[in-house]
Amino acid sequence: MIEAKRLREHVEALTAHGPRFEDLPGVPAALRYATDQLSAVGLKVRVERYGRELHEVNLVAEIEGGTSDDAVELCAHWDSVETSPGADDNASGVAGVLEAARALRDADLPARTIRFVLFGGEEAQFDGSAAHQAFITEKTESIVFEMIGFTGAAQRLPEELEDYLEAPERGDFIALVADDNSQGLLARFARHLEVPSLPLVLPEFAKEVAMRSDHVPYWEAGRRSLLVTDTADYRNPHYHRPSDTAETLNYDFAAAVVKAAVRTITTIAQ
Repeated sequence: MIEAKRLREHVEALTAHGPRFEDLPGVPAALRYATDQLSAVGLKVRVERYGRELHEVNLVAEIEGGTSDDAVELCAHWDSVETSPGADDNASGVAGVLEAARALRDADLPARTIRFVLFGGEEAQFDGSAAHQAFITEKTESIVFEMIGFTGAAQRLPEELEDYLEAPERGDFIALVADDNSQGLLARFARHLEVPSLPLVLPEFAKEVAMRSDHVPYWEAGRRSLLVTDTADYRNPHYHRPSDTAETLNYDFAAAVVKAAVRTITTIAQ
């Protein structure tokens, strides 16, 4: 069961030491916390380095399936910008991955490997997720959590999409963003949601508006990947600011998103 209370506890722990950026104290604290949480549910955590610095690291854990080279991944970036504790961006996503790992750990042995990946370097143009592509197969597909915890009255669209989509009245939905190759993944996820959603297969003319997170290296490699997001600065006034703190988030909303991810991954892996 995905509990809002546990998601909040994760976000509070991940943000307790401040920004998770380069050599700041929040980096080793967050890496230790995520490793301990994944280990506590019986998963072996692998450190995937893509540079020499402490912060140049991905954390990877998996539930091995019957076809170990055919995996479905649930991902989020653990780093933040230097100026923010990053509760929504992206401790909310990390918390979602940790809770999904706890929920899925006791599932029946899957046919496909289920992999949990926490990326570094998202704020440095996806360094971690780009490096990760060398470790996976062409069949790997992913769900990427990029800010999943903020709801509010204000919502806007990127200018490129204003004439393409009907503007939502409130910021109370989760956006599901796919490229042409990932439409099936979007459809599966949407079926399991219990909160409002905005499914979007990006038209070519507006593709650049969503090229801002760790799904991008998957798309560029021709792999299927679904971006799951509360739309970041198109809704959240605390984006990249010191005010992006744990008390600003809607944990019931985030729990519903994580629950849908667990159900989707269970279906795909089986």
